[in-house]
Amino acid sequence: MTYKTDDQAHGLSNGPGAGTGLARLTIWFAAVTGIMLLGAIVIWPEQAAFFNQEGGLFETVSAVCLLVAGVVALWRYPGVTRLYIGLTFLLLAERELEAGVYPEGSLPFLILDGLDVVLDVNVVRVFLACVILGGVIWHGAPTGWRAVKRRAPFMIAFMAAGCLAVIAQLLEEYTGLHSDALSTVMKTRLFVMEETLEMFFSIGILASVLIGWPKSKSDETSHDKDSRAFADPS
Repeated sequence: MTYKTDDQAHGLSNGPGAGTGLARLTIWFAAVTGIMLLGAIVIWPEQAAFFNQEGGLFETVSAVCLLVAGVVALWRYPGVTRLYIGLTFLLLAERELEAGVYPEGSLPFLILDGLDVVLDVNVVRVFLACVILGGVIWHGAPTGWRAVKRRAPFMIAFMAAGCLAVIAQLLEEYTGLHSDALSTVMKTRLFVMEETLEMFFSIGILASVLIGWPKSKSDETSHDKDSRAFADPS
């Protein structure tokens, strides 16, 4: 089975333009923009802290990216085996937002507060854990391994996002362990860097999901027809 056929069998596509000059330009632009933003945060941490408040711009961007990634996975990815992908990202999006940030009685407050109540139920937690862990073991691990061996673009984006999440977690742990020895400015700097890396993680997750967006049957049929139309008549 060829690489293309195997990808189609698993409902994954490298996406139009993957590996082209436009894709490489987009990656470089994103990388340079991210580095510049982190540099600005290092220089002006107190000003950047304004955007990292609870319910602020960076946290909202993180939640929206994870929410969109979860909805896309639930709506477009085929098969029950990929239900765990959407649920995981939706749970991460819910974790980014807190009901207390919004006025009591408002629609966002009611939605988030209701979700907190539902997720506190043990039966719901066990069900979600079984779906997510089962999906990772049954589908995620073998699919991920094949994608790593083939250097699939969606897996590269996913692994890059995961590395950013790990760095953000390490910054949080470091700040907690050495809080007494750090100045106020340094703690602010580490905090905003952590929140910014978490936002980059969410953007990377969304990019991974969109790059791995499966082809529809109509797209595949159209591609097959085009291939036959340009086939060698001999």
